[in-house]
Amino acid sequence: MGFEHHTGKILLVDDDHVARAMVRDVAAQSEVELEAVGSVKEALRSLRDSQFDVVILDVNDSIERLRPVSLAAERIGAVLIATGDADGSQLRAGMQLGARDFLDKPYSDVETVTETLLRGVSLRRQNRVLDSSMHGDTAVAKLAAETRELRMQLDHQVKAFESSRETSYLDLSRMMTIISNIMDGIVFVDREDCVMLINPVAEDFLGIKAFLAIGRPVQEIAKDSGEELLSALVSDHLRVKEGDDFSRTIELHHSEHDLLYIKINTSRVLDYKGEFAGVLTVLQDITSEYKSDQLKNQYLSIVAHELRTPLTGIKTFSTLMAKGSLGPLSEHQDRAVRSIREQSIRLEHQIDKLINLGNIDSNDYAQDPEVLSVVDLVAGAVAPFEQVASDSEVELFVNASGVTGQAIRADRTDIKRALKSLVENAVKFTPDGGSVSIAAEVSDDMVEFTVEDCGIGINPRYHRRIFEKFFQVEDPLTRHHGGAGLGLFVAQGIIEAHGSKIEVSSELGSGAVFRFSLPVIEIESGDAAETECVTASN
Repeated sequence: MGFEHHTGKILLVDDDHVARAMVRDVAAQSEVELEAVGSVKEALRSLRDSQFDVVILDVNDSIERLRPVSLAAERIGAVLIATGDADGSQLRAGMQLGARDFLDKPYSDVETVTETLLRGVSLRRQNRVLDSSMHGDTAVAKLAAETRELRMQLDHQVKAFESSRETSYLDLSRMMTIISNIMDGIVFVDREDCVMLINPVAEDFLGIKAFLAIGRPVQEIAKDSGEELLSALVSDHLRVKEGDDFSRTIELHHSEHDLLYIKINTSRVLDYKGEFAGVLTVLQDITSEYKSDQLKNQYLSIVAHELRTPLTGIKTFSTLMAKGSLGPLSEHQDRAVRSIREQSIRLEHQIDKLINLGNIDSNDYAQDPEVLSVVDLVAGAVAPFEQVASDSEVELFVNASGVTGQAIRADRTDIKRALKSLVENAVKFTPDGGSVSIAAEVSDDMVEFTVEDCGIGINPRYHRRIFEKFFQVEDPLTRHHGGAGLGLFVAQGIIEAHGSKIEVSSELGSGAVFRFSLPVIEIESGDAAETECVTASN
């Protein structure tokens, strides 16, 4: 559909290249002359120098900036058309500028743009006819023209509203279908703490029906029902409203099921202005995964304890033989016995990891914090690997001179285990003749522990996965390094229990750097004595 013989001149004030191209295509199909400018200043200059039938303004710009253009268009009698997003604020902005019509952006098709511009040119022509007959009694004709204009605008807006409403209903229907059929429970509470949305899965978890919950305060529902999960949901909502998003897992005694383990993910919801609009809670049934992990941990713990019994005998007798308590040994026998003892100690270390595998899930780490000397902690973590490094011709560099006299508060056994895991990992993946650096430095009231190697490196895609339980970067069928894939997993759990996190920097072929930080503490007299006792025991 084109303008056919509707000649006219249009001024487009818009810096949107797509919009300008659309209007230019429409003008090219007719005898309409188009002038497109990108700024208010250019528009005012054009309106001063030429006469236009239609002026098109993009109301995404501020009304204050566009007001001079609309006034200039009014002075010359040009019909003003506004363009922008068809929401309430944009429509109001167009009305305030005196627009006679509205184009919704982004433009959907050429026909819509053509019809709108055609109405503008036709209206300008009608106004010119009225202007030429103003010397007579033209009140009725003018009123009729204005009525036709209003009717055209009303018809246009009604069509736009009906189209927008149908689209909104379709989107809402799709969203509700997805929410109703999703496998997780969904609960949305508005800024007034009233339940606005609850899907069937959440109804089952919470033991309430949507038609009884919608519109009621969630605290009131929890008080009336006494459900354990509802009480937890209320508690998490209060926590999220005052801070960041929150996630946790609770054990639920459900009325119709066995024990359920529900993961509650609670997050803030913001409106288009970035202001708080409510709280969204997602309830996930992780009972199967939880019980599976529990059974695996129990099985591994049993196996590990069963392995400990014969290993204790091997380690004890190899130690006695190495000390000569069971008689003198030849040089070859002594070397073999010492190797047996070293391997039994290594195996004992791996068994300890298996025994402590379930500690992270049960929050058993960092249960016995005390004041620790940083220097002694580093020395104690490095000492067990000096012989192993020497056998592999790997040089260990220890730099803890800057933390002499500094201390941290941590669980001595756990934090040493975490640091030992990092050192062991570095030594294991460093080739013969390489080096490993272990450092502790103070910065901004924090002690930063760093373990750096010159080994094979880690592909960045695996930086997160290396801290997963049993994960091995190498192919299990071709890898040359031992281990069960638990060292970094346990170390990360311990460090997180102390309020920190292990960071890794590595590229393939360029080694790896692991670091974590813990707060420095002021050593008081009692703490100093405690530190001396710990040093002595080490």
